[in-house]
Amino acid sequence: MPNWPTTDGEGYALDARLTEDLPRDMYGKDLAKSFRAFRQKGGEHVRGELVRFLAAQLQGGDEKLAALIEKETQPCTREVWTPNAANFFGRVGGAYLSDLWRDLLDLSAVHPTGTSFDKLKKAEKAAKLDALFSGDPALRSVLGVTDAQAAKIDAWLPEGMQ
Repeated sequence: MPNWPTTDGEGYALDARLTEDLPRDMYGKDLAKSFRAFRQKGGEHVRGELVRFLAAQLQGGDEKLAALIEKETQPCTREVWTPNAANFFGRVGGAYLSDLWRDLLDLSAVHPTGTSFDKLKKAEKAAKLDALFSGDPALRSVLGVTDAQAAKIDAWLPEGMQ
């Protein structure tokens, strides 16, 4: 069974082409004409569709195969999933959230922005991180988020998802 989030629309956007049952209603259709039209969309389109279909069908393998596929496809989890309060921050501990806040904003253990964050309730911490990850310009401005920090936030993934 694929490891897909259970919170549809909560920071996750699965490409619908990965879950479609193909082909659809092909009865009475000119299959040769459809295939020619598909091929006329060009090699890049054809290859992309075939790769998406194969990716949806992949059911296992070993570490060598996974490494090969990752090298070839160079997946970017953040293109389809962004951590937020519902799908991640609300599911981890408050201390983890505080450490993440400090790490992303390059704060020392005694920095006031970090110590005030520590005092928040877990749900408030999750909401603040949600706003930070969603790119809330007001919050990022107040915090003085640098371009390097913004890039770090925009690329961040939990351990094991890199």
